Amino acid sequence: MGTEGATPNSSAGLVPVRPGGAGAIIQAMHGKGGMGIEIPKPFSQPICLVPDTRIAGTTHIDDIDELAPKLSVGERLALIREKDNRYDEWCIRVNTSTGGRLGFVPADINEIPARLMDGGKALYAEVNKVEKVGGWWKIGMGVWLDD
Repeated sequence: MGTEGATPNSSAGLVPVRPGGAGAIIQAMHGKGGMGIEIPKPFSQPICLVPDTRIAGTTHIDDIDELAPKLSVGERLALIREKDNRYDEWCIRVNTSTGGRLGFVPADINEIPARLMDGGKALYAEVNKVEKVGGWWKIGMGVWLDD
């Protein structure tokens, strides 16, 4: 039985995608833009890229005194790539899981994680230390690749 002239329908298990060649196939596989299906990674394994670093720039965060005390060791943090940052071409912002801005991955170690993110890899951070040193919040973290 041929598929020529077939139209996608949900009863056949097909998923409609927007035109776009290979990009449409990836979109269908990963459910981008509200279309497609979610395919779990069967053998997902977190890989530690940076076991121990700090969140840079915490002194420039207005509400850091409210955010930092609520963090706990082992808490997952979001990493957001900022390609258009005018100060650092490899900039990666660090946010709480609820979107609160904490600072940045330090510039001396951010190039490889940024390149991985630019290549479509999923990275995240985990808190490994929270302490107040004088008037400064020292927040330690590890950087992980979810692969």
